Amino acid sequence: RFLLDVPAGVDVGAGLPALISMHGYSASPYYYSLLTGTARYNEDQHYDERHPTAAGSFEYLQRGYKWLVALPFGTAEKPSPHCCPANASDAACRGGTLLDQSNPCSWNAGGCCGTAPDRRVDDVGFVRAIASWLKSAMCADDDLFAMGFSNGAMMANRLGCDAADLFRGIAPVEGGIELGGGFAECRPSRAVSVVQICGAADGVCNTTIGPTMATWAAAAGCALSTTPTYESATSHCRRYVGCAAGAFVEWCMVDGLAHEFSGHLRPGSTARPPEKDFGYQPATNIDGFRYV
Repeated sequence: RFLLDVPAGVDVGAGLPALISMHGYSASPYYYSLLTGTARYNEDQHYDERHPTAAGSFEYLQRGYKWLVALPFGTAEKPSPHCCPANASDAACRGGTLLDQSNPCSWNAGGCCGTAPDRRVDDVGFVRAIASWLKSAMCADDDLFAMGFSNGAMMANRLGCDAADLFRGIAPVEGGIELGGGFAECRPSRAVSVVQICGAADGVCNTTIGPTMATWAAAAGCALSTTPTYESATSHCRRYVGCAAGAFVEWCMVDGLAHEFSGHLRPGSTARPPEKDFGYQPATNIDGFRYV
């Protein structure tokens, strides 16, 4: 299952680029769409940080870029059609502020995390099926991209490795390549463009970001040298030089950032109550979604 955002008022004759974007461990597409904060950039819908239950899902992307956006649901140990707590109402689930830590949905990214890799769920096949449907039924063109946060970022990395024939680029946020299970090595069939973001204080990605980026640079035939692309007081982005034509490999490190989506506040949840600061970050942290 997946949610689908379809932009209004577009000419589908020439096809539409499409993004398949995956939530993190214990989250849902509803939560993830608020976490990325894209509704805040929609001039027709202002995101109020004091009321994180405000509706909205990728409107900035739709209005600005006119892409199809598919937001799939991961797999939980017990049936969980919406990846929300079993006692949550449909309205509360769709509100996007709930995590389910007792029966978490996850992706089979290889070595992580939860039920999906334990059961060897074929999430690569699942995403391939979504991509095929987007092309056949929704006029998606060959400009397919994958994005994700945390376990979803690990899955985006795996898709770059195992489904490079489908994706022009991937954008993992706070999660690297996680080999394990049926995912023994990363050998993409062609060069893939990559933008990777990792918090320097995030143990989920800061130990894997080095080998992950080395893997992508080698796959794209890049030179060992890099050049800076973006700098702020807390954010530092670099890109490899000499990559294959049409591909680039870039990563950003964010000083002091733990396991959060850079530049974005957390929606309210049982794990992070509304009276908290929703994961406050310095204004100099790169906006992960807008930069991607």
